[in-house]
Amino acid sequence: MKQLWLIVGLVIVGFASPSQAQLSGRCGGDDNLTPQQVQGRNAWARKCGYISAAKEAILNADSEYQVFANGCFRYPCSTNNCLYFVPVSPSAPCVTGLVNLGTCMASTVAPPRGSLLAYLEDSVPAWPAWLPRDAAGPT
Repeated sequence: MKQLWLIVGLVIVGFASPSQAQLSGRCGGDDNLTPQQVQGRNAWARKCGYISAAKEAILNADSEYQVFANGCFRYPCSTNNCLYFVPVSPSAPCVTGLVNLGTCMASTVAPPRGSLLAYLEDSVPAWPAWLPRDAAGPT
């Protein structure tokens, strides 16, 4: 019985991994949208019946957007299996045959707080204000 559960677990993980890898590729590359494009994509997805109005509101509030397994915004320049162009304009015509994959966070221009890039680009000196510079010894 223990082996049966192990096999079932491996099968589930085996099916989940490719979709997670595809979602990561969509979010980080060929369907990477800016915060200004998020609401247009979600409005388009709602208009075309891919998400509900409630999900659209939740995604917009969290600055997330719907992505698809077989379509992306960078089509035809995508390196992944992007068969359809997915617009970010709510007035764009609907595309049939898309398969919902998941959601992604909108990309931001500034590096996230706490990251090494944010630290390096920060204009505030890294020296603590309460510690005088001469306390560290000769420079």
